[in-house]
Amino acid sequence: MEKEYIERLIHEYNPQLTGKKTELPAFKRHLYPELIKWIKKKQIMAITGLRRVGKTTLMKQLMEELDNPVFFSFDEEETQTKEVLLFVIDYFINNLKSKCILLDEIQYVRDWQGVLKRHYDTKNIKFIISGSESLELRKAKESLAGRIITFRLEPLNFREYLELRGKEIEIKHMKEDYAKMLTEKEFFEFEFTNYLYCGGFPEIINETDEDIIRKYINELIVKKIIYRDIPQIFEVKRKDLLYALFRYICNNSANLFEIKNLCTTLKADYETITNYLLYLQEAFLVKISEVHAKGVAKRLRRNKKIYITHPSIAFAVLNYKKEMLMEKILGQYVESLFGKDSFWRDKHKNEVDIVLQGRPIEVKYTNNITKEDTKSVLRFMNTFKTKEATIITKNTFKEETTEDKKILYIPAWYYALQPN
Repeated sequence: MEKEYIERLIHEYNPQLTGKKTELPAFKRHLYPELIKWIKKKQIMAITGLRRVGKTTLMKQLMEELDNPVFFSFDEEETQTKEVLLFVIDYFINNLKSKCILLDEIQYVRDWQGVLKRHYDTKNIKFIISGSESLELRKAKESLAGRIITFRLEPLNFREYLELRGKEIEIKHMKEDYAKMLTEKEFFEFEFTNYLYCGGFPEIINETDEDIIRKYINELIVKKIIYRDIPQIFEVKRKDLLYALFRYICNNSANLFEIKNLCTTLKADYETITNYLLYLQEAFLVKISEVHAKGVAKRLRRNKKIYITHPSIAFAVLNYKKEMLMEKILGQYVESLFGKDSFWRDKHKNEVDIVLQGRPIEVKYTNNITKEDTKSVLRFMNTFKTKEATIITKNTFKEETTEDKKILYIPAWYYALQPN
């Protein structure tokens, strides 16, 4: 590629070099304060996450806290070479005397970690990088051991979504603050449904045209990842199969799965499906949850659960209109929103949706909670000798004690507002 074109890109990405000011949103993601803690440290900072969640904006906001920072993106295919990376870094250091370099979507460049390692060890340069592919950055941590710290930028949480919509929320005491918010209950319920539909991505939270919302998510996020990003890094012989697998996951989010069954359903071999699942997970499109058990062997042997990263992605891929988001459909996607690394299921098929730091959390997104709905939670508490549990509901807020065990029932919208 011509050096003149790269120089032109450098100046386009850095309008401050010609005295221009970049307009940035005042709102900052909740990850921002954690990043600020590391901004003066020598370690390379790596920000990972799904496409369109705001990594680039976050990096540009960080530039305001740095001395003479410069930025370059490798999102264009023409720039994704080691030669371009070397030229850009050399230009920043020698021509612009920069000590802080921000490199966006660096995972596409071959041997980028070797290049950064060499500069890290020999020159006093602060690197902040981003990537939409966690496996590549995880590999980099091995070669950059002790030199890199990673941060995950998730889709907007419900509190961030409301802040962007102009609604500041502060919760100090769960019971007292819930009582204060009851007068706006309908508002929060409405916004929570809207958040599930489109609220994970900053650019479209105020979009009202459902066709635009679905097309934005499906075309600019899902298909770009499946048909471009993943194949650029991994060998994907059948992009149509990769998309079919992802669509299947969208439809079956929050369900147990077996790879053998997926092979049968999709008419593909075991190795291919296993690899494709890994690619989707590493590209932040899906989450996989393992059984909560005392031994590693038990966790590995048992079936796992699979979740879509954010409900809005499934709704876009499945072409759901907002009017279709009734209670029956929403249940599995509310669970998907809150799904964590582990769930619990015993040999009698008693199941708890989420285990978070040893606490059982069950999602029952319905108006009617019965004693049958608490059976599995109580079984978990008896098995693991825990005293407290949470049941996420549609609109019930209460606390009750059963068999000397305390269960908190909390509406999904209010649970989503709790600090992480």
